[in-house]
Amino acid sequence: MYAIASRTKQQRAELKESEEGIQLILCREGQQSPYYSGLLNDMLTYSSGKPWNSDHVGLQDVQISSPDEDANNDTNNRRILISGTLAALHFTMELSFDESDTLKMYVTWTNTLNHTLHDVAVGIGFSLPKREKEIITIPGILYNNNPSSDPNRLVPRLGVGAHKGVICEEHRLPIPCVNIEWNEADESRYLSMFSIPTYVEDLHGAVHYGSLGAIQEDQRSVLAAMSGVLMFNGDKDICYMGKSKSEPHSGGYLDFVPGFTLAKEYTLDWGTLSTPGRGFREIVRQGMKIFNLDGSKPLTLDEVIKLKTNAMDDRWRTNEEGAAGYVKFNDSNSFGNVSKRPLHYMYGWTGQCLKLAWCDAQQGFVQGQEERISRCIQAVDFYLRESRTEIPGIRRCAYRIEDGQWDDFSWNKQPVIASRAIGETIADLAEIVLLFRDQDRAIPASWVEAIRESADFYLLNTLSSGIFPAAWLMDGTPADEMITAAGVPCLIALVKAYRVLGDESYLAAAEAAMKNYYELHAETFERPFARSTLDAKCEDKEAGMYFFLAAYELFILTSKQQYSEWAEISADWLLTFVYMWKPAYDKGSRFEETDFNAIGWPTVSVQNHHLDVFFPTYELWKFGRLTGKLQYERMAQLSFDAMGQGICREPGDWNFTVVGEQGEGFFQTRWHHRGHSNKWNPSWVIATVLHNALRFQGEIG
Repeated sequence: MYAIASRTKQQRAELKESEEGIQLILCREGQQSPYYSGLLNDMLTYSSGKPWNSDHVGLQDVQISSPDEDANNDTNNRRILISGTLAALHFTMELSFDESDTLKMYVTWTNTLNHTLHDVAVGIGFSLPKREKEIITIPGILYNNNPSSDPNRLVPRLGVGAHKGVICEEHRLPIPCVNIEWNEADESRYLSMFSIPTYVEDLHGAVHYGSLGAIQEDQRSVLAAMSGVLMFNGDKDICYMGKSKSEPHSGGYLDFVPGFTLAKEYTLDWGTLSTPGRGFREIVRQGMKIFNLDGSKPLTLDEVIKLKTNAMDDRWRTNEEGAAGYVKFNDSNSFGNVSKRPLHYMYGWTGQCLKLAWCDAQQGFVQGQEERISRCIQAVDFYLRESRTEIPGIRRCAYRIEDGQWDDFSWNKQPVIASRAIGETIADLAEIVLLFRDQDRAIPASWVEAIRESADFYLLNTLSSGIFPAAWLMDGTPADEMITAAGVPCLIALVKAYRVLGDESYLAAAEAAMKNYYELHAETFERPFARSTLDAKCEDKEAGMYFFLAAYELFILTSKQQYSEWAEISADWLLTFVYMWKPAYDKGSRFEETDFNAIGWPTVSVQNHHLDVFFPTYELWKFGRLTGKLQYERMAQLSFDAMGQGICREPGDWNFTVVGEQGEGFFQTRWHHRGHSNKWNPSWVIATVLHNALRFQGEIG
């Protein structure tokens, strides 16, 4: 037997030879049953030809050694070396523990023949028997098989059956890892496999990465790392290319010319969880140690504020009828209004009209510019005067300037009020009131009354589950009873209403709803945060983001440790969406030419695999500072700095003519046009970055 142990002796890897073959065992000190036990022959895949064959190929002519110490003195061994022949390739594997107590696997596949092997796929898989409470997490892609995703939409799902799974490109993964957790022997256990990204560049400058994912079968689950071939929802050589869109992709194969070596490094981590359902936290914890978080900071804070303020100013529109606000799309760029819809204000979600009003007023107070304060007042007054419906507390969401008509969201072909959008807007209104109060400025009674009216509506209009519906019909009844995290912004609005009005019933209702959201989503994560990205209807970053913000606000207000813990849990879930490494891009792409750095950028959802700037950078930073959890302060600053990339600094930059504009989507993977960004520029891209920047300015100058 060959064995190596971690520095703390807690984790141990063993190789045993038997009649069946060589067995790899991963275990921990003091625990009887191993975390993984499998034959080396069942771990290794070799395939030549299309489509790739996922059957295992035995390792021949095997040699094992431990070069550092006598193999019989296994407590001192630092490395185990394995070599042999894998079909037509020479194969080597080195196992060693590093200082972080994780197991490193250095693997090579080499063509020692004198002819080229075409369309080759190789890989490693860790097969585990099906156990209770199994949850698989692939960052940004798969969360417990995405149970809240619309079944009519194409999003990543494992499926069940022989060789059915999801294996995607490493550059699609914010943290290249697949994690599985399960219950065994009255404890919750996990096993994580990280892939350290490396790429091969062809003669044309195209970058080829490996691939990573999971396969789920009737009796087992497999953590799979491949050399680049793909599997989407059980189908091989299929790539997810856009919203509910996939297409054939055979670019994952390699040609092994004579002497060519493919080298890969993997990291394995395993252990117990104090609370079931939280295996994703180990991905984040180890990811911060494994990857070099060297982000980009192309702009100073003042430069970001100046640029985004210019873009905000370009969005201001008013008319003789008294309409006032910030249009969702502008018509000032050379390509015109990209949405092709009439100019309109949108409140909440992708419009964030009142958040922009807060930004205008904040700068007006800091810089002594009454015009900006006046614009905020005009925007708020117009919204409150014109957005009312027949149901107090229910307000319309979008206003077309040209014809003076209001629009609503649609749900099963019925007009609805999205709880996310109205909750965000009322919370922003409350922040405007608090800003004016802090500046000892007069606050119109209509502003306060509107907050009270909406808060009173929220008090009386929860679902039987004790949370808010994703949307209300225009008569104030829920659009459906589905349990989602989409309505968390209404909870935040209640907290802000308490801060404005001091009504204890609002705080009590917010705390009660928070408890329900926690129990329904974050207690076990069997139903992860979902449905906040209103056009996606799936597990998404923004649903977790608003749960974090709600926990953060309640922690700031009450100092209860429970809310600090909930904020920390949801912050870790959020960080599974944030890039901790820097992909390379094909030569000639915009990202390659500008050295675009994805580190710090969040992705969007299990449906939308691109980067955007919707992230609570300020609150995450502030939470880290208040609690001494420096990892959150660090990641928040990294994220905010990274988002300075892609902002138009001069006319023509990033295809914009208005300085300060920025596209909504940055494509780090094959989801639309890899290595490029879009020109879709809804006003939230201005509002979110500017709102965070101005609050950073207030803290650190």
